[in-house]
Amino acid sequence: MNTKFYKNLTVISDFSKIMENKNYSKVPNDWLILVSDIKDSTTAIEKGNYKQVNFISALTIIGILNIDRKLDFPYIFGGDGASLIVPPILLEKSKKVLSEASIKAKEVFNLDLRAGIISVKEIEKRGSFIEVAKFQTTKDHTQALVRGNGLELAEKLLKDEYETFKIKENLINDYVPNFDGLECRWEDIKTPKEETISILIKSLDENNSNEIYQNCLKEIEQIVGSYEERNPLKQTNQLKLSFNLRVLNTEASTFSTGKISKFFTILKLIFENFLGLILMKFSIGLWGDYKNRIMKTTDTEKFDDMLRMVISTNKIQTKELERYLEKQFQNKNLVYGIHKSNSALMTCLIFERHGKHIHFVDSSNGGYALASKELKNRLNFL
Repeated sequence: MNTKFYKNLTVISDFSKIMENKNYSKVPNDWLILVSDIKDSTTAIEKGNYKQVNFISALTIIGILNIDRKLDFPYIFGGDGASLIVPPILLEKSKKVLSEASIKAKEVFNLDLRAGIISVKEIEKRGSFIEVAKFQTTKDHTQALVRGNGLELAEKLLKDEYETFKIKENLINDYVPNFDGLECRWEDIKTPKEETISILIKSLDENNSNEIYQNCLKEIEQIVGSYEERNPLKQTNQLKLSFNLRVLNTEASTFSTGKISKFFTILKLIFENFLGLILMKFSIGLWGDYKNRIMKTTDTEKFDDMLRMVISTNKIQTKELERYLEKQFQNKNLVYGIHKSNSALMTCLIFERHGKHIHFVDSSNGGYALASKELKNRLNFL
């Protein structure tokens, strides 16, 4: 059993090289795709519950990562769902994690989290494949790049053949899922320009996908600027710990067992945030560099059978970018979706307070989920 396939991959550090064939390796066909999706997430978002949607989507990721923190495997956060590609050694415990996450989603937030397991072998049998690469943003953080339409097929199978691939109820192992490390304690992050936008771009021409994505990246850089210039988290003063009960309620509700328990959990979070505020303000110990560490471990740009980007723009840049993407859409080169906001929200996975972090970033009030809805609406016109 090859559990170190992903861990041993060579990393790339230049996002512009994400479409080079030499950087990708085929996933072993005994590995498994764990896929989750929040049903009717648009309705939840319209009710103002996008933080909860984001949080539950991240819950599946932290739960699987916590099974064995020594293992390394690819995963993608999609805003209203998540996908992980794992070795078979994690299968049984992963079932418990996904099942427990679905229960929490329903009981705590009345969200319907659908989760399923689909083998890479099944994906290949249906004519698709999965190749992955590793993109290193800093020495402490790498993220997965995925291509081959395998994840897209897995998501489709979850929706279209849910009864076949859903988690079965006869879970016989006694593993207790661990969701420690998932946090959501920051205020929405105000854009450093005029807008923070979530963009989804998918090639429509399989034979020329590499060229289409490369052209998009070049055009985005020309219009909006370099990675550093378009990053929605550019300055540490954008990061503000929250003392808003509505913000803290999401985390407290997930990890509490009743009203009294939640009350004391919120008090604990307020105290921890106040303590963190003091430690960062006066640069006590390693806390002086804490915000910098966060900003270096975000996933603002990624690739999983499509480009997913959260970037900051001014309104002129947004309009120019929309004109370019619309022209490419009319030429049937690609399909796209954009959601505009004035801020971003961040969901955090903290493994070590002053060590390994992962921070999922999306634009506020709908983000990738509403960008995906717009993309699908465009597909209907083709």
